[in-house]
Order: sequence, then structure tokens, then C-alpha cells
Amino acid sequence: MLDHKWTRRGFIGAGTAAAMLPRSVYAAEASTWSNATLVMPDGSTVTGGIRVRAGVIEAVGADVTGGYDLQGAWIVPGFTDAGCRLGLLEVGLERSTHDLGTGESESLDARAQDGFNPRSALIPVARVNGITTVLVNPENKGMIPGQAALIRTVGERLSDVIIEAPNGLCMNLGRAASGNDGPTSRIGVMRAWRQFFEEHPKPASEKKKRRKHGSKSSGDEGGDKGADAIAEQLRSGQLLALIRANRADDIERAIQLVKDHDLRAALVGCVEGHLVADLIAAAGLPVIVGPLDAQPSTFQHPHARYDNAAIMNEAGVKLAFRSGDAHGVRNLPTLAGLAVAHGLPWAAAMQALTVNPMDILGQPNMGRLSVGAEATFFVADGDPLQPRHAVQSVFVRGEPASMETRQTRLYEQFKELW
Repeated sequence: MLDHKWTRRGFIGAGTAAAMLPRSVYAAEASTWSNATLVMPDGSTVTGGIRVRAGVIEAVGADVTGGYDLQGAWIVPGFTDAGCRLGLLEVGLERSTHDLGTGESESLDARAQDGFNPRSALIPVARVNGITTVLVNPENKGMIPGQAALIRTVGERLSDVIIEAPNGLCMNLGRAASGNDGPTSRIGVMRAWRQFFEEHPKPASEKKKRRKHGSKSSGDEGGDKGADAIAEQLRSGQLLALIRANRADDIERAIQLVKDHDLRAALVGCVEGHLVADLIAAAGLPVIVGPLDAQPSTFQHPHARYDNAAIMNEAGVKLAFRSGDAHGVRNLPTLAGLAVAHGLPWAAAMQALTVNPMDILGQPNMGRLSVGAEATFFVADGDPLQPRHAVQSVFVRGEPASMETRQTRLYEQFKELW
């Protein structure tokens, strides 16, 4: 195991020194880390190294040597929470810190990034636990809560953190869709969805003109699109449909909705996905599953079980993970470990945290250790799904990120009182 003290004083110290170099000098120089345990895109681990130049992985594998000797520490692609409220909520019992949604049943043109606070104290806590990217969604109430945004956990300005917005349109089935001023039952919800698609027919041209992924839009730079324009993007396949359904029958309705209207979609939640895993796999739909520790504590998913992800994976469903939380984003790696403890292969869990969400969300050059991919990763002193192993450092686009949080500042301030 990597010597914890050596890591803090040696490798981290070197990383901090690199961070103080002029940005142009740092970008021009190649940085190499070697003698590490690498987590590869297929979820396997190999011993080798990684070389980064200008924020991009230049080389990776057993042949990469020299540079910083990590003495067996792990290099892991940055984790993605593919569905959360990070940055939209600060203090649970203080309503003035909640920017979760509009309170309306249909909010096609509501944008998660409009409520996102890049200086939230919760973001560094998620980052130091290996979460480098989050899909932020408005509160899951009403038929259409709004548009999701793909955001980095490094940066203090919206222009720095937004990767792509909108990245998908949040759509609800089941009781979640009956909130706010919308229909009051599942019968009413499905009737409303039929009316929605009648009012927003598929464009005359069947050709799907999908927006080039990786483009950044804050909604203010030529991206000010109203509800009708967003609906057209959804129907034409330019915008990913993020359809939340938890109860098994709601999942079946979601599959049928995708089929009837030829949507480019991912299912979200799927707490009872294990009951219809074969149907999801046959439809070829990816699932952003979570919360991973959902209990059979409500009539909305009375058949919840911890091996849900394992059963869907066994059926051939492509998985990504979500916390659905703000404060709990930091716990996502541990919850992935819970899924592994209940039958999900470790490699599949790692893919669900790294490469899979980026593939689902249209970012093929992120979430992986491969040549040409964005150099966003973290270094840990062991298996990152085990809580006993710490994340030692985080790099985003090749640059070291701060490991300081509100908690570490308080510790430094008051440690002399112990």
C-alpha cells in the first residue's frame, strides 16, 4: 500500500508546486506519473503510467515510465454523478438556499445552470471524494422539471464549470410527475404525455440533426431557446430524454413512450429495474440508476433491493450511477461499493462511475484513461470503492485541483484546541 505520509508530503507537494507554475508553462510541459495501478475503460486494472500534455492524455499503459513514482497508488478516471442537485441546494432547512426548480408542472425552458452556485461549500467535498463531473437536474417534481446541465466540480465561474447545457431534458413518470400543478394520478400523467406529444409533433424532417457534443452553452450565447424550441430538439433527437421511472410498471410505460415517439433516451432511477431488466435490455436503453441504497419504504418502489444494479447489468443493460442528492454526492463511490457487495462486478461498477455516464451523455473523450481523452483523474491509495482508501489528489484537464474543503479549513483552524 502507498505510504500515506509520503504521498501527502511528496507527491501532493510536487502537484502543488506544479499548480503554481504559470498556466502557459504548465500546459506546454508533459507531466508523467508511473508505477501506478491504472483503471482502464473496460474496468480492468493494469500496472503502468500516464503522460499528460496540455490537459490531454498523451500516453497510458505499461510502457509509460519516469516522472512521479506513485509506488502502486491508483490512477482512476474522475467519477461522474449522473443525476444530482449539487450546487442547487446548500442548507436543507434554509429555504433561501434552495434553487431547485420552478414549481410548475411543465418547465421545458427551465435550466439547471440558472440556479447553480459554483462556489457552493458542498462541491469541494464531492471533488475530494473523486467526483469530478456531475449532471445537475432540477428538482424531480412535475412532468417536465426542466433541462439538466453537465458541470465540472472545479472552477468558480459558470463559464469555467459548464461542460454542456442543456445536456438532457428531465421527464417524469409515476407519482413524481403528478406534483405541482399537474395531473393527480398515473392515468392523468399518461394522458398528459399523449397530449404533449400531440401538441409537439415530430419535425417534418426525420433526419436527426444532433448537436455536436462537447459544445458549451450557458443559455445566453445563442442558446436562448423557448419551450417550443426545446420540444423540437427533443422530438428531433438533438436533446436526450432523461425519463425518470422507478416502479416496474412505470418503467414499462417509459419504454413504450420512447418507442412510440422515437426518442433518444436514457431511463433514470429504475429502482425496480430488476423486475423488467430483460425489457430494458431488449429496448437498448441505458439506465442512470439510483439512489443505489433505495429502500422498499414507499409504494413508488415497494420491490427495491440492493442487487438491482447487478440484475440489470447481468441482463445486458448499460448502467451509470446517480445519487439524486446534494450533500450525499460524496457518498456515491461507497454506494457503488454497496452494489458490488450485492453482486455487481467491480469492473462494471467502475464503468458505471466513469466511462458509461460520459458515453450516455455524449462526451466520448471524457471519463477514461485513453490516448486523446481529457486528463481528468484522481490518485487514491487503494481501491476507491473502499471507504478506507483515501483520494490523495485530483487533476482536472491535467491541472491539480484544490483538496481544501470547509471541513479541512475548520480542522486547521481549531486543531490546536484538541
